[in-house]
Amino acid sequence: MWYEAFHILPYYVNKGTTNNPNVHLFFAVWFAVNIYGNMYKMVSIDITGRHIISPTGDAPKGWKYCPECVKNRPERSHHCPLCDVCVLKRDHHCFFAGYCVGYHNHRYYVAMVFYISVAAIYGNIFNFEFVRDVKGELGIWGVLSFLLPHVGFLLGGDDFYVTGITMLTFIGFLLLILFLWLLGIQINQIFKGQTKFEAKKGITTYSVGLKRVLREIGGKNWFLILLNPWIPSDLPGDGTSFEKNETKTL
Repeated sequence: MWYEAFHILPYYVNKGTTNNPNVHLFFAVWFAVNIYGNMYKMVSIDITGRHIISPTGDAPKGWKYCPECVKNRPERSHHCPLCDVCVLKRDHHCFFAGYCVGYHNHRYYVAMVFYISVAAIYGNIFNFEFVRDVKGELGIWGVLSFLLPHVGFLLGGDDFYVTGITMLTFIGFLLLILFLWLLGIQINQIFKGQTKFEAKKGITTYSVGLKRVLREIGGKNWFLILLNPWIPSDLPGDGTSFEKNETKTL
């Protein structure tokens, strides 16, 4: 955010190539609020279902015994070796936030990845004119220098500043690809009604239609969750049982 709003944007203003810097500042703040707001909400919610009383004895249908937690866990729940807890409807462990994504915080992860992806697209397009001005016309070396920015510095072709801009641009492009990949995974799983584990195993039991899956992830106000992470949206259940497509089997 600092790089885009307080380094590149002033460059455009001083050059006279933008007449509306406040518009860019607005989007920078909008992206930051939604990215960090959703990340905060994601890591501040209990995903373990500690309030749920685990039945003893033979596990109910769909439940399985977790030897690590020494108790029965609901269907679609899995033990996270990093968090060392069973997570309700576990999707995966998010290394960006250092927290698991499950039933109660899936909405915030999806919104966070969406806004990170949009911000990355915005930033890479916004940077293009600036990078071209700094590096000059992008010939063969100009393109290759993004893959090997240190070579230009060591050979004396680029100074320290140009090398730094080259590295930041390359990292920004790599992050764009990564974020779009993460977003694509979520979109694919949402359309199929799957978690990451279910996608790997080809399980389609919970594919009950896009609208129902969106309500399961985003709650009754699922169509508003991208506007703000603090918009309340009650989930349809407690994360222990789920609607199934009876024509599918595990």
